[in-house]
Amino acid sequence: MSDAPCQVAAEVLRAMGWDVQPTDDDLGLWLVDGEVLSDAELISLARVTGVMTGSETIQ
Repeated sequence: MSDAPCQVAAEVLRAMGWDVQPTDDDLGLWLVDGEVLSDAELISLARVTGVMTGSETIQ
């Protein structure tokens, strides 16, 4: 799995003021403002907030 789209999503959400951290337990999970999100949910959040387009995919 490529984590590049997730890293981009995390970086842009952080730039918008969100607290985005990878969890220590699972590389496919993120802690976003106190909520645990999967890679797909992180990218979806970035898309919904308008900071990413729909061309990124998770393999």
